[in-house]
This record gives sequence, C-alpha cells and structure tokens, in this order.
Amino acid sequence: MIKTLFIRNYALLDNVDIDFTNGLTVISGETGSGKSIMLDAISLLLGNRVLRFDSVKQSSKSIIEGVFYISNDNKDFFKKNNLDFEEETIIRREIAPNGKSRAFINDTPVRLNILSLLGKRIMEVYDQNHSLFSTNEDFQFEFINHMSDSLKLLNDYNIHLNKLNELKKDLQIINDQGSLSTAEIEFLQYQYDELNDVNIQKNEKDELEKELSLLENIDDIADAISESDVLLNNEKGILECLNLIKRKLIDFDNFSDLHSRIDSVIIELNDFSNSLAHINNDLDLNPRRLVDLNHRLDLINSLMLKHRVNSSEELIELKNDFQSRIELSRSFNDLLDQKKAEIMLSQEKVTKTANILNINRNKIIPQVVSEVQNILMQLGMPHARFDIRMDVKEGYNKNGNTSIEFYFSANKGRRMQEISKVASGGELSRLMLAIKYLSAKKSQINTLVFDEIDSGVSGQVASLMGDMMVDMSQSAQLISISHLPQIAAKANTHFKVFKNISNDKASSEIIKLSEKERVNEIAKLLSGKRLTQAAIDNAIDLLNQ
Repeated sequence: MIKTLFIRNYALLDNVDIDFTNGLTVISGETGSGKSIMLDAISLLLGNRVLRFDSVKQSSKSIIEGVFYISNDNKDFFKKNNLDFEEETIIRREIAPNGKSRAFINDTPVRLNILSLLGKRIMEVYDQNHSLFSTNEDFQFEFINHMSDSLKLLNDYNIHLNKLNELKKDLQIINDQGSLSTAEIEFLQYQYDELNDVNIQKNEKDELEKELSLLENIDDIADAISESDVLLNNEKGILECLNLIKRKLIDFDNFSDLHSRIDSVIIELNDFSNSLAHINNDLDLNPRRLVDLNHRLDLINSLMLKHRVNSSEELIELKNDFQSRIELSRSFNDLLDQKKAEIMLSQEKVTKTANILNINRNKIIPQVVSEVQNILMQLGMPHARFDIRMDVKEGYNKNGNTSIEFYFSANKGRRMQEISKVASGGELSRLMLAIKYLSAKKSQINTLVFDEIDSGVSGQVASLMGDMMVDMSQSAQLISISHLPQIAAKANTHFKVFKNISNDKASSEIIKLSEKERVNEIAKLLSGKRLTQAAIDNAIDLLNQ
C-alpha cells in the first residue's frame, strides 16, 4: 500500500504532502482543480512516461516521491534486480526542466522498465481511459487469467512458445543457407584451401610491416647507435664527464645530497648504453630475409584485395566462414531433420499447455459471467446480460491459440453485442466496477486507485457502488477520485483538491478534511456551490449511515 505521497513543482502541484491510510480513501474536488495531475504523479511512480510536463513553464526540477509498504512476496523481484529490499520502500522520480527524468528505488537508480514492473506488482490504477479494458483483448485475457488462476500456466506457455519461435528462426537460417551444389562446394573448397595454405596468423600483417621497416632502415639505425655510443663512451663522452663531476664533488660535504643523484644518472646511462649495444648486436642485414618479407606481405595484400577485407584477422574469419559453410552444406539434411524434430517436440509442448490454459479459462467463465450479472443486478441493472466468448483460432500468440470477446446487453429484449458497441458511460462504469470487484479478490496487488469509476451513476446505484468499494477496501487499500456524495460519505479518509490563485499564479493544494469539513464538502457535492441547510442535514445523514 502507499503510505505517503510527496510532490514538488509538478504542473500545478507546487508543494504537496499526503499521508494515506488503510481502507477507502476518497479524493474530491471541482473539475480542473488538479485531481488528474495528482493521479499522473502516482502513475509516474508506477513507471509511466512523463506526459503532463511543459518545459517552457518549468524552471526547476520536479520531484515526486512515494513511500510504499511492500510485502515479502516481492523479495525475489528486488533480489533479481539487485535492489535493497525494504518493507517501507521509497520510490522517487526526478524530472529536469528539459523533460528528462530519472527513477530511484530505495535510492538506487533504475531503468524505467524496472520501475514499471514493480509498479504493476504493487498498485493498479483505473482511470477513465481504461474503458479499453472492455474492448482490448490483452486486458480481457488478463482478467480471465486472474480469475482462472492461470498466470503460472500462462508463463510456462510463453516459455514454450518463445523456444518454439527460436527453433523456427534457426530452421529458417538453415534453409536460407541451404544445401549447396557440387560446383558451389568446390569453389568454396578452393577458396578455403587457398587461405588455409597461406596459413595467415593473427596480427601477421602488422608484424611483417614492422620488421620490414626495421630491415629497410638498418643502415640508418646502425649509424644512430654508433653515434650515440661515441657520445656516451668516448674520452670526452657524457659518461666520462659525469664521472669527472662526481670526483670533483665527492670530497665536499656540501654536495653529499647530490652524490646519490649523480650515481643514479650514471647507472641509468650505463644501462641505456648496454641496451643500444644489444640492439646493435641483433641487427642482421639479410637480403634474403628482406625479399621473403616483401613476398609474404604482397601475398597477404593480394588476398585482402581479392576478398575485399581490411586486415589479416578478417581473412582468418573468412577462411573459418568458408569452412563452416562447407560443413553445414555437407550436413544439411542431418541438421534439417534434427531441427524439425526439435520443433515438433516444442510444438507439442506449446499445444498441450495452450489446451490446458483454455480448459482452465473455459471452466471459470460460467462462474465469472454469473457473478458479474449478479453484481450488475445489485447495481440497478436487473436485465443486464454479460458473456465471455472464446474461440480457437489458427496460430499461437502470447495469450494462446484463442480469441476472447466480452459481450453485453443492458436492457431487456436487446441482443448481446461487443461491449464497445452497446455500453453507455454509466453502464460501463458499473460493469467495470463489477469486474474490478471480482479481480481484486484474486489479485496480489494491495492498492487500487479508481479515477471516477462511478462516472454516469447517481442515487441508490451510487450508494451500492460505495458499499462495494468499502467491501473491496477490507482486503486492499482503495483510493477513489469521486464526485458522488454517496461514495464520499463511506470513506475512511477524505481529501479535497482545490485551486489557489496568488500573484496571478495558479496552484493546486490537497488537504485532509476534518469531520466538520467533510460535512460541508459532501453537502456541496449534493447541492452545488450554494450550501443549504438541507444539504448539510443530508450530508450528516449520509455520514451516519
């Protein structure tokens, strides 16, 4: 559950701190007061992308932070993603003035997809745009998978399906490379033998060029070594001069600190002189070697030009590729048969798992349909009919090998059609509440957020919807943005969002209402801006029910 929400400098919310509680929390406020902005802030903490942001108006960083109680069931998720697990987990989003954002879980920077995965495990937000739930196949499958306890089975199915798709890609690669003709194999063999006979070594071209450069400049190198030796070791050379300086200074204590330094210089120069001598001894002007090096380098360069590559390493890779293609072609039929056998076995696993998945879903559908219709009847729709239809189709996707469609009829004598074609706003709100009411009992998510799920209803139906929300809040924290007094009166906690205008600047504030303030707010929801005694009395009655 969410414990606190902290917002700084996000859209109209300059400075907001909210402490949430268990049970049912209602948030009310006039249209445009900032309720949707607060909902956006919560969605950002769940990993949604930044939408409500105006970089022209934003002058400093926005910060949105929430403290969440996290159940131990999520420890594996934290461990898998190298995060510190805390029962009170802090999630933070920071948005720079240029619109770029960063996300943190317990002060550890995380990618947005990781935050989104955690968000789906701890909170579910239903806003007015979620009418897609009734028409989008993925949402419909998600609901029926929850109700049929098929999530683990669906995960197993997708593992088998992914494996099958990988095997099919492997088969396609084998087919693309195909079995070569005799002439093609002979040509590949010729190219392979040519490169193999040359036996090019890694970095050989660079080493040849280095040695060739040495041999081509051997006379100049020998002259440089000879002249250096004269400068270092002749009668008036550097070493003799340094030894003379050492002898002149050694008798005076004033120069004691310099003795070791000049000794070090002499030792280093002697070592340098010996190194030059070793290099000189290794010099060997061998005309035959020079010819061999040039011939070898010309051969490698000609092969590089022939095969259009830029290095000896690429020639080695090309040789290995020729060999692989020759071997693949010769074993093509064996590989083809082996891969087809693997695909057949994998296909059997996919089919078997998909069939079990369908059995589980079809088994629970009649019960779900009956429960939804009973709830709709309680919500003032006695003639409503609801159905879930699944049909087997060709091919397999992430949801199995079936299609799903929700059918609905709100009125007596009307045939059922797809929900998107027949449901009005109020009807859809009641249907969605019925679905959420059922799925909440199965879900492991312990916080639900409803954004005007009660839209389009009033009176006794609104009161019944409020009772259902209270029932749902017994097992999960429920936060509902609502304009209905019947629902607001049933809340354990009531917040109000309102807009302030100061110095020609608009900002939104959120406050927790006291009992007296709740009476006035519910009365306003009943009567509008003009507060009447009758509305106040009615509000008190609602709160006492």
